[in-house]
Amino acid sequence: MADPGPRGALPMLPGGTVESTDATPEDTLRREAAEEAQLTLTDSVRLGWVLDKSGDVYGGVGPNARLRLAARVTDIGPAAVDPATGHPFARLLATPAQTAALLGWGLPGARQAQLSAGTARERWGLPTTSPSAIEEIPTEGMRMS
Repeated sequence: MADPGPRGALPMLPGGTVESTDATPEDTLRREAAEEAQLTLTDSVRLGWVLDKSGDVYGGVGPNARLRLAARVTDIGPAAVDPATGHPFARLLATPAQTAALLGWGLPGARQAQLSAGTARERWGLPTTSPSAIEEIPTEGMRMS
């Protein structure tokens, strides 16, 4: 996704804070993906943790670990307004490696991309895709085959 904010498009992945209605981090992923990107997910997998030394993204909460998950996308619905920000996000179609590079996550991001692509291939039988142009998902959504 990209947040088309006043300082230009900021790339990000769906995610956020666990809420009282979320029984598991996987529930948080499904809820946030639906709210922010209108994605329906299934069969989520924990890839690991990333150390956030400052916690600046969440108001300087201090050092913490961020769980990284992958999930199979089963539906991409029409674009909608994110309830937390009051505006829709641009939704981008990119490979895991392109996503890690776009986010600027360096070597830890490259490892996560490899894990994600390997999970897609081994667990869900999805092919490893070659890099191509990053595309914006149409406003009306996409059918998944």
